[in-house]
Amino acid sequence: MNEKIKKLKEIIDGTDNLVFFGGAGVSTESGIPDFRSTDGLYSQKYDFPPETIVSHTFFMKRNKDFFDFYKDKMMALDAKPNAAHYKLAEWTGFTRWQEVRMY
Repeated sequence: MNEKIKKLKEIIDGTDNLVFFGGAGVSTESGIPDFRSTDGLYSQKYDFPPETIVSHTFFMKRNKDFFDFYKDKMMALDAKPNAAHYKLAEWTGFTRWQEVRMY
């Protein structure tokens, strides 16, 4: 095991408080699209920005357009958890964790 990884493991194992900051990269490995990459949702052409389309207001006013976008771009039915997901799930089982939030 790499020395830096070994040291990180020692730090994680020796703490009662740990914060995980993750982004889209955690899920893109599983085939879940992100917003900012070359093929991301922000790089594609829509009549409205993606963040507008997935808003509550858009949902209420343009229900069909919301669901069409969601079905075409937001559902990743073939996605499978990757190593990061499994590790986060494992950590949530530890009683030393007060809370794990994923946004």
